[in-house]
Amino acid sequence: MTLTLPFPNFLDTFATNLLTADPLEENPRHRAIVDAFDEVKVLERRLLVELASAMEDSTVAAEQLTACSTILIERLVAGQKLSALLAEACCCAADEAEYEPCRPCGLETGDACCQDSAAPAQLPLTLLDACIHVFSDLDDPHAMASADLVDALRHLPGIAGKYYRYSDLTQARLAELLAPYGLRTRDITLPDGRRRKSYTLEALLTATGVCTSC
Repeated sequence: MTLTLPFPNFLDTFATNLLTADPLEENPRHRAIVDAFDEVKVLERRLLVELASAMEDSTVAAEQLTACSTILIERLVAGQKLSALLAEACCCAADEAEYEPCRPCGLETGDACCQDSAAPAQLPLTLLDACIHVFSDLDDPHAMASADLVDALRHLPGIAGKYYRYSDLTQARLAELLAPYGLRTRDITLPDGRRRKSYTLEALLTATGVCTSC
């Protein structure tokens, strides 16, 4: 079994402290490529383990063949995602001699770029900020249906998280991206009488560190 550590890890933290250097801010697009590459390698290792096990056992069970097929499909999908990320054009095509290197903005070519000094102030910084911004545009309702929130977020440019663009968000992908913040949908009856899987403004604010009970 091969043990691999995520990057960066404690070794890189030690190097930063040893050099008394300021921690570097990651480029989200580059991180998405690294994560996608890691996923490809993990799936390849799983597939090789399953295939080796199947070759050693002459009486291969149908379940084992199904497992190999499932992992193979996941690997092919992950490879396509990685290829798409590697093929994406940079958000900035500015002359390097004229500008400093581009900060990460994750925007499509032709969108407002981080080289535009006004753009960072106008665009949400994170997915949580974007969600709260949507609530704010609707006069801060107590809750919003997951489907309605996704519809509003899909109009934003750039990357929502991982390798998902805002324009490609679905309810499942939004749930996946918000799960690390402890955010889950709840069955809530909305003011228009609909009972929907919804996110609450209080939960979003709490996830950003805002005290809602103060």
